[in-house]
Amino acid sequence: MWWLFAAIASYTLLAVASLIDKVLLSGKLSNPKIYAFYVGILSAVAFLLLPLGAWANPAPLLFLTGIAAGAAQIYGSFFYLSALQKLEASRAVPIIGGLVPIFGFFLTVAVSGGVELLDSKELAGFFLLILGSWLIMANGIRIKSNQLGYILGASLLFAASVVLAKLVYLQLSFIPGFVLMAFGSTLAAISFMSSRAVRAAVFGHHRAKDAGQPSPLFFVGQAMGGLAFMTQSLAVSMAPQANVPVINAMAGVQYVFIFTFSFFLARHYPKLFREKKHPAAVAKKLFAIVLLMVGLAIFAIN
Repeated sequence: MWWLFAAIASYTLLAVASLIDKVLLSGKLSNPKIYAFYVGILSAVAFLLLPLGAWANPAPLLFLTGIAAGAAQIYGSFFYLSALQKLEASRAVPIIGGLVPIFGFFLTVAVSGGVELLDSKELAGFFLLILGSWLIMANGIRIKSNQLGYILGASLLFAASVVLAKLVYLQLSFIPGFVLMAFGSTLAAISFMSSRAVRAAVFGHHRAKDAGQPSPLFFVGQAMGGLAFMTQSLAVSMAPQANVPVINAMAGVQYVFIFTFSFFLARHYPKLFREKKHPAAVAKKLFAIVLLMVGLAIFAIN
């Protein structure tokens, strides 16, 4: 059950990283492409493990699977950051997090040939998770078509990243598999250089660079996000294949901290962390969180 504790730790760190993302996306790093570039390029830090024998010379198909897993994580981050920029933090994250395990479930069934399936109790947990996520996003929010695209894109890519990562870890140990996927993340980051805004932020004139250079807060957020990604990857490597969607579903831990932190931060930063605070809205979110936690408890106990 160590994979369960690793997953909980990763989502706790991701909650803090998500709020830092919200702060940064309202300021200098307001372009999700620039932000995703820096997130992905920092994955190259994993290459420091290469002198320690972290490269395993994977077969061509396994190599491509690892590259796809790492790239999907970065492209998913771009869609996620775009959605986070358009929606309040405590709603964008639950919507995406509620869809990721659904996509993950069907992708796991597809890649396993229908062998790895959830039982009836786990399906009940999925139902509660979905219901809780949609209750959190209720209260009359209208999602525009361009917002929906970012939400679906982030959900599908994040789910694909985890499912593909498990395929890698079924054949490689943790460190070689992690380095292989970091290579894919770095390649995805480099692809953002096709954007004029990214090139201007990285190689442009002083004024352009000031508009996109990361602040110390960015590196704090990335340190937490990187540690969260590593612990989540460790959880994926240890968990049975059928439980990969469960790791996605455990994002309810992140929802609780996102909602709690946003509620208190809104007192000091009302424009940035705008949340509906009237009793009915708060009660609905609390009830939704209870449903999410019960769903997660079903997975944990089962």
